[in-house]
Amino acid sequence: MANRITKFKDWLLERRAFRVKRFAKDPQYKPQPEEALSQMPDELAEALTAAVEALPTPPREQAAVLDALDEAISQWQDRPRTSANSMVILSTSVTSVSRILVDTLGNRDVHDELLPVNLLGWVERPPEAKSIEQQLREELGWSDAEASESDSASDRVSQTSDRLEQRDGKNLAVIPNLGWCFLRSAEGLNGVDYLRDTLLEDRSQFWVIGSGMVSWEYLKSTLKFHAYCGETVILPKLTGQELQNWLRPIVDQFDIHFSDAALHKRLKHPDSLLEIDVSADKPIEAISEISQEVSATLQSSVRAIKDEFTPEDVHEEADESPERDYFERLADISDGVSVVAVQLFIKSLRCKEGAELEQQADESVEAEAIETEKQAGKETPEKDKPQGDRQMVAGIPKLPPLPELDQSDMYLLYSLMLHGDLTIRAMAESLGDAPQIVNNQVQVLRKTGVIEQKGKVIKANPVHYPKLRRELAKNNFIIEMP
Repeated sequence: MANRITKFKDWLLERRAFRVKRFAKDPQYKPQPEEALSQMPDELAEALTAAVEALPTPPREQAAVLDALDEAISQWQDRPRTSANSMVILSTSVTSVSRILVDTLGNRDVHDELLPVNLLGWVERPPEAKSIEQQLREELGWSDAEASESDSASDRVSQTSDRLEQRDGKNLAVIPNLGWCFLRSAEGLNGVDYLRDTLLEDRSQFWVIGSGMVSWEYLKSTLKFHAYCGETVILPKLTGQELQNWLRPIVDQFDIHFSDAALHKRLKHPDSLLEIDVSADKPIEAISEISQEVSATLQSSVRAIKDEFTPEDVHEEADESPERDYFERLADISDGVSVVAVQLFIKSLRCKEGAELEQQADESVEAEAIETEKQAGKETPEKDKPQGDRQMVAGIPKLPPLPELDQSDMYLLYSLMLHGDLTIRAMAESLGDAPQIVNNQVQVLRKTGVIEQKGKVIKANPVHYPKLRRELAKNNFIIEMP
């Protein structure tokens, strides 16, 4: 099992970009000049991108899957005829649930001998919606030689179940992404019909199914798919501490420093308030920028007040306050979604050099000296001077403003939330519009950065997910779990 999962993982990583490659891959999207990767030296940007892409999925997400999977499989093995023979892992629309599953199962070999894996090794939806069912049958055990088109669905399921039960032992069937198994169209749901029948009749396999929450809600309402499945597990939101631990290898590797946004320190240096980038030509963006800046400074000031009354022994055990503040804020604005958090993390980084770096170091020494004057009997600590002529600094993480969207834009973006990713052709079929009309709309949205494209595949930009999710929900799209 582990070997096959590992091979699929390598293939998946090769074929699909997950985290930060979008900053450099889409020629239609022109990033702001101050964005992290656009203003870094090429070699540094490439090294940072490679390091982030190499991160494993967060341990808490893997643990949530493993804990639920171990319990469900144990119950099914003890009572194979009465216990549920499936488990559904639910994630956000922008989270790569397929990667979480292959990372989790690839790092686990407890079921290798007992449960050989029957993996649906897809990294995308079949180009023809009407062929989804046939390809599922071929991948999961039903070939044309073994089942004719005249056979009913129940007959085909029964034949497959008989063949699988003749094997010595049971199987673990893994569908990394249910969103690739259907398309919202006239013929695009046949594949889910097949899976529904299989889950009902085939008790020789335990099914692990990854799905986006919007896809799941849609299939619940249209096909009552949930009635055929076992437990659903929603991937947990990550806390600031969990994000900090997860991104620690990146922070250490690039020696990233965290600036303090505390209001009391900014008032001692009024010029720093002028660093807020506002534009009279873009009032919505200006309001968003100011509100996020005020939120960050007030949050940091509350922390400063708490620290003032915290015992010294607790201070010594705690993380550095600016870094702790940073990741708490990152968890808050990203809704605890790892793929959103990591992109906001990258966007917040700045590479400071030369005179700017020296000025920052002097201000940091001065600020820390003032703070330590209150501590009687202690020497003023020496602030480490930046090594070399370059330093990575993490500023306040901020959500970018959501572009103005009309009703047709929302329908298109909801389709991406529903399916996870789509080609122009599949999107046109799903929306019932001509491919050229859809393509024109896609290119406009790409330029705003709200969606991204790699090759033929289009998906929503994760950095806009928190605001986009709320905007769609406000306009009565079924975007959230009840």
